[in-house]
Amino acid sequence: MKKIAVALCCVLVGLSANADTKTVRFAIGEWAPYTSSSNNPREKISERIVIRAYESQGYEVILSYYPWSRSLRLAKQGTYDGTFPWMFNSERKQSFYFSDAMFTQKVVFFSHGDASFSWKKLNDLKNFHIGATQDYQATNLLLNAGLKPTIENTEESNFEKLAKHRIDAYPTGLIRGKYLIDKYLSKEEARVIRIGDKPLVEDSMYIMFTQKDMQRSSTLSEVFSKGLKVLIESGEYQAIVFDSNRITSPDKKGVPQ
Repeated sequence: MKKIAVALCCVLVGLSANADTKTVRFAIGEWAPYTSSSNNPREKISERIVIRAYESQGYEVILSYYPWSRSLRLAKQGTYDGTFPWMFNSERKQSFYFSDAMFTQKVVFFSHGDASFSWKKLNDLKNFHIGATQDYQATNLLLNAGLKPTIENTEESNFEKLAKHRIDAYPTGLIRGKYLIDKYLSKEEARVIRIGDKPLVEDSMYIMFTQKDMQRSSTLSEVFSKGLKVLIESGEYQAIVFDSNRITSPDKKGVPQ
């Protein structure tokens, strides 16, 4: 009887372990319309891509929401399998394993209509009062170029300042910026804002997997790639990302080297 009990216990443990390996846990933050703790699917574009890609391969996805800096830290230390969506840079490559590209984001300047804002090269931006958000890729680019933007903790604060012309311009993702204008500004405030065509940054967005367990991260990245291919071939990917012409499909460069 004891042998049967032990054998049954081993089987149950094995099943539990196998089930756990097919559960993927991500730490993310609030960044609508890409990620959001709301129940609105139109504010969860990248979440829907990730969840459906893994589900197509028999995996379950669990999402936990934190401030972005904490999500980054939790994923880096291996508390979670990873975090998304993030742009690639050399610093992040030291700590994370990157997936194939999820989609491409175009970062442009949103400016006040009275600012007569225009630019061709980064040095031209010295003539304007530029806003920025703490720890964002665009912010680092401006700082590395020797510029001195006024840095806020949130994008919402920057758009409020822009509407009141307390700053001349603010760089963010094209779709993200349009979302924030629609969500937080009145129609009168929205009318004074201009959207630039010239990209400050145009790059792919990725899942970043922890390097604490490279074997698992490599496997999860491969599974995501297979699932993403299934979504694209079935047309489900297009149905998600081209909803209201929102975002650009991933390029063919794949993982940066």
